[in-house]
Amino acid sequence: MNLGYLLVENFRTQGFDVTLAQTGKAAIQEINSTAFDICVFDIMLPETDGFTVATKMKEKDPTIPFIFLTARTQEKDKLHGFELGADDYVTKPFSFKELLCRIMVALRRIHVAPKLNVNEMLSIGLSTLNITQRMLSIAGKERRKLSQREAELLAMLMRHKGDYVSRSEILKAVWGRDDYFTAKSMDVYMTRLRKLIKEDASLEIENLYGTGYRIRQNNDALAISG
Repeated sequence: MNLGYLLVENFRTQGFDVTLAQTGKAAIQEINSTAFDICVFDIMLPETDGFTVATKMKEKDPTIPFIFLTARTQEKDKLHGFELGADDYVTKPFSFKELLCRIMVALRRIHVAPKLNVNEMLSIGLSTLNITQRMLSIAGKERRKLSQREAELLAMLMRHKGDYVSRSEILKAVWGRDDYFTAKSMDVYMTRLRKLIKEDASLEIENLYGTGYRIRQNNDALAISG
């Protein structure tokens, strides 16, 4: 039996409502027309590859968690998958129980989200993070709605403003584990956060080797560009 159909049957026995797209183009159409709690992408899809599908989905809704399930085991593919924001990268052969466990972990992280206090507003410099809306504002102007992981990461730095937070502490709190690939993913997210706050000239995200990251306010540069 085709692996896709086999997975559909297994997930349905676990109570999931599942949609199967057999090509990358069909997957993009489904994403544009249906609200999903989580997506699982093969990379080697016909017509449009899984990396492209994931990128299109993130453009539409950056909050949807997704996992790559693929036969491609090279490190460069895994790193690229995490750079795109994947919650996990599962290689074939695999067991259904393992895949189900990884999916449940991703869903708990998104829907339970214990790291974000919805009644909390965090501010530093000219920047404010609205936890409820995951909205970053700079100088009173809304700039962008963040993904769940971006919001968790920025919130963690803002709560410890001025103090370094260790890489291991960040990884365990935001990614749920501390390993090589999640560490690479965190570095990508830190680069994104630096770009997000670049309009606030008073702020800087610093990385001290062997110590960790911190967000720092420069009181002599309380100005905003453009």
